[in-house]
Amino acid sequence: MGIGSSFATRSDQIFTIRVNLTPRQNLPRIILKGIFQGVKVVRGPDWDWGNQDGGEGKVGKVVDIRGWDTESGRSVASVTWSNGTTNVYRMGHKGKVDLKYVSDGQGGFYYKDHLPKLGEHAELQRQESTDGHSFQQGDKVKCLLEVDILRQMQEGHGGWNPKMAEYICRIGTVHRITDRGDVRVQYSNNIRWTFHPGALTKVNTFGVGELVRVLDELETVKRLQAGHGEWTDSMSPVLGQVGKVLKVYADGDLRVAFGGQTWTFNPACLSAQPAEVDANLMTAENPNESGSTVISVLEKLLSQSTEQDNPSRLVIEAAHGSANKVRELVQKYPDK
Repeated sequence: MGIGSSFATRSDQIFTIRVNLTPRQNLPRIILKGIFQGVKVVRGPDWDWGNQDGGEGKVGKVVDIRGWDTESGRSVASVTWSNGTTNVYRMGHKGKVDLKYVSDGQGGFYYKDHLPKLGEHAELQRQESTDGHSFQQGDKVKCLLEVDILRQMQEGHGGWNPKMAEYICRIGTVHRITDRGDVRVQYSNNIRWTFHPGALTKVNTFGVGELVRVLDELETVKRLQAGHGEWTDSMSPVLGQVGKVLKVYADGDLRVAFGGQTWTFNPACLSAQPAEVDANLMTAENPNESGSTVISVLEKLLSQSTEQDNPSRLVIEAAHGSANKVRELVQKYPDK
């Protein structure tokens, strides 16, 4: 039995409850395999239909998967056998399985992290007026869902237009929130679409020249970097550090400078940093600039001071590790 048919072994009555889930972005998407339309099958463990199949070991082809009237959903399969006969067989209806596949087929995708645990009740969380999503006019957002999922979610929430698929993963701006709580999003070409709020994710956007701080949680940053500049252990020193945005890419990712190094980051890994930190941030706007080390940058900034005993010289001497000179300057200018 494939996973696709195991869902039908639950109670004939279907109860729908809402549960808040984490975003699907960066989660592994797994191929759903089992008995689906077009798959070849033979009689299975609960077979009770004589020689309708033409005899033990005879192969049939699944024509359709459907429910049994209103009693159960996706619980029976219509099969045409090699002898030409067609009939309907249980695939979970009342707990019975009449078929097994010769070779499995693909029936879409699923997210393991979003599957309910068998035998456990999901913890229900209070829903806000817009299904737990709060957007405001001017927020930067993008849709990260697959086309098929988005199409289903749009029913009754602005509707679906095939051209909306072109805007998946593109950053837009919240134009307004409708009376129903749906989100009207405007894009750079002035096109607007109405989205189900659950289909959108807020995007932290920053401009060139702005200061940003990297999250200091290693595993979180590694996960968020997948597909967004990726992760390398050489990036570890900048965790928790402040950098300056050098470039904003079309997909929203950012090129950020930290001293003489630059890295591409997912904006979700960054937070805005007050401008006053700029005085202490030594970033090289051009990573290929010859003075890319901290010492050379400091020397450039303080090169206008030729007086060796100027108190500002303390920074340069400290960078060079000149302990004696640092001691002299501290003693000479205690008030500084």
